[in-house]
Amino acid sequence: MSIVSLAEVKTYLGLTGTQDDQVISSLIPVAEARLERDTGRTFSYTSNTSHTYSTDGQASLNIRDAPSNGSNTRTVTLGGVTLTNGTGYWLLPDRRNPDVSTTIQLQYYDTSRAGWYKVDPQWWDKNLDVAHWGQGTPNDLVISGSEGHPLPVPADVVGMAKVMTALLYWQAKSGASGTVQTPTGETIDLSQDPIGYDQFVRDWRVRTAVSGV
Repeated sequence: MSIVSLAEVKTYLGLTGTQDDQVISSLIPVAEARLERDTGRTFSYTSNTSHTYSTDGQASLNIRDAPSNGSNTRTVTLGGVTLTNGTGYWLLPDRRNPDVSTTIQLQYYDTSRAGWYKVDPQWWDKNLDVAHWGQGTPNDLVISGSEGHPLPVPADVVGMAKVMTALLYWQAKSGASGTVQTPTGETIDLSQDPIGYDQFVRDWRVRTAVSGV
């Protein structure tokens, strides 16, 4: 699901005709992909996805944006064992959008104590007495379900998606050089990223650890 619509981008551009609708529609996913690539985020909402991670025995790690409203259909397995939300794993609210999480926490107990794994009532099923934390099998964590930001997507994300799509549109129309004046009178240098883009990337950037899809 796209972050912005064709109508929203056309309004931003000040366009009323339909002659460039196909061009703009093709540029929207390109702009959104740039935002996601540069920030390491997953803004566009998608269901029925599956991603594999290597925990390396960590208590928590970064994951692709997981919406909180997808908990009923989400499946999380660690080492082939299905975990339960709230007891086997916890999705921590994101600092920018609490409706999603980019961090999964997998344990809360002190692994330095003898018999620590018995705090987990499923320690036998999870084989925790053998596969101790601090170790990790490659590709041991699999998360399936929806990903991305549910509506409404944060305003600054929507705004930057419109701005980036507009920049690509102006570049396509002018040969990607020179300047253009927006409907509000702002002059845009087509050879540069939009004003405020670097700060947007810093605000939203997160590093994920996907090892397979």
